[in-house]
Amino acid sequence: MTSIRSKVFLIIVAVFALLVGVNFFIQRSIIYPSFLELEQKEAGEHLKRIIHAIDREIAHLNKLCGDWAVWDDSYAFMANQSKTFIASNLNEETLEADHLNLLVYCGTDGTIVWRYAVDSLNRQPLAFDFLASGRIAPHHPLLAVHPIADGQKGASGVFNSPFGSLLFATREILQSDGNGPARGYLIMGIFLDASMQQLLREQTRIGFDIVYPPAEIPSQCDIESIEALKHSSLTEMVLGGGNSLRICGIYRDDAGAPLFGLRFLLPRDITRKGIASMRYASALVVVSGLIILLILSAVLHQVILRPVQRLTEHAIRLEQGEEHRLLLDLERNDEIGRLAHSLDTMVQTISQRTKDLKEANEQLIWLSMLDGLTGIANRRMFDLNIKKEWRRAMRDQTPLSLILLDVDFFKGYNDTYGHLQGDQCLIRVASSLQQQVHRPSDLAARYGGEEFVLVLPNTSAEGAMLLAERVRSAVQALAIEHRASQVSPFVSISLGVVTTVPPVEREDGAMHEFLALADKALYQAKQQGRNRAVFEPVPSRRHLGAPDDSKPETHRSGRGEKTSHESRQ
Repeated sequence: MTSIRSKVFLIIVAVFALLVGVNFFIQRSIIYPSFLELEQKEAGEHLKRIIHAIDREIAHLNKLCGDWAVWDDSYAFMANQSKTFIASNLNEETLEADHLNLLVYCGTDGTIVWRYAVDSLNRQPLAFDFLASGRIAPHHPLLAVHPIADGQKGASGVFNSPFGSLLFATREILQSDGNGPARGYLIMGIFLDASMQQLLREQTRIGFDIVYPPAEIPSQCDIESIEALKHSSLTEMVLGGGNSLRICGIYRDDAGAPLFGLRFLLPRDITRKGIASMRYASALVVVSGLIILLILSAVLHQVILRPVQRLTEHAIRLEQGEEHRLLLDLERNDEIGRLAHSLDTMVQTISQRTKDLKEANEQLIWLSMLDGLTGIANRRMFDLNIKKEWRRAMRDQTPLSLILLDVDFFKGYNDTYGHLQGDQCLIRVASSLQQQVHRPSDLAARYGGEEFVLVLPNTSAEGAMLLAERVRSAVQALAIEHRASQVSPFVSISLGVVTTVPPVEREDGAMHEFLALADKALYQAKQQGRNRAVFEPVPSRRHLGAPDDSKPETHRSGRGEKTSHESRQ
């Protein structure tokens, strides 16, 4: 006959084994695949950042080409081939300062009027086929112009030359006011060489390589053909050694033809940390289960098995006819009642501990949302807040503004005064920001390093710019000495401001572009001289969330300053 004690023990062991099995199944079937999905998503985002960085360089070159092409002096040069213009503007020093490898003035029929073509390393002349013939064929990719903004014509993109991939821009040569007729085309080009690739790596913080020519992509990426990459929108994942993913992608032209490949290694930190977390969780489940098993056995013996044994012995004695007058006073000595009382006490104890634990966890969560140095909201709280306010603004169709700001020349401040003073500077700047936001819904957060961000729900563009200027003035008013600054004797900030009413069609893509536009506005503030706020207009709502070709307005402050490549660093 099997005792109750043995049955209870077997049930506990079976439940424990089931718990371990369910835990293993959940981790292998649900948790682990989710880490893989996050890893692949991160890889795709990295590749997008590289492609967007290349597109930004093309856009910058296109803007530079437009400044030169729509210019009275260039318009006159096409008519008189002035040597004075060549000496003043087309000299080696000017072209090298703009890092140009190709500069061609040609007529509307492709006849070359003036040309310049050198390599990047030694600045030696290059013999392009079309330069030798003195005329560029109308069907050549460099002259594949099409209508662009303001009724002008132009083209931009990547051209695979015999000397490597060339970022190019072509614009009609017009008068400064944009009137014509066009007297020809201006073509500018920059090679996607080692120096340009290094610049892109620094911008994206991704150690990628460019695979050129396109025929080398299959062998470099260990795939059968270039067509294999078309099965995925951007990437083809190849496991490399278990500790990293080899990510391969293709940069294509507008017709979908491959121009060059992109390749980089992504450390599998997410998966590695996920596996470590799963192992820790499994060990915790096993240890906790064993401890609970021992405690539960002791409790069952004391609270249930012993009283049942006493009841059984009493019943046996009654059955054997011993002490018939012996009564079991359940009302005074009811084991079930005592068990209920013990369980109530246990529940109260567990409830109190759970409450204490919950309060402690809430306190920890709150502390995790604050920046350890400045005491204001950190990046984690910002990420949660911007998603919440974005959805709210999208639902209510109210404006949402964002101010992204950066302490000017902060690296020089740290180098001059030391990191301790740098920390104190950030603390004072953060305190000043916090004092400028008064509404409960507004959020001031540290975005990272010397960058801060203000989230302003239900705030118009005018209101956001007023607040941005107030914040800039407040930081200036701190009068923190900054000898390393090139714009002010005191610590100053540059601010990028954007405002939009979120569209309901594309939530995530539009929000990411909104953040990118704020970063772009901050970049414009730095480019225009720092210690200022710049507003970046958001594209029309039907285009928000899609690639935007619009360019922010800037004031011309001298051709040398505007076209210098170093001013963009």
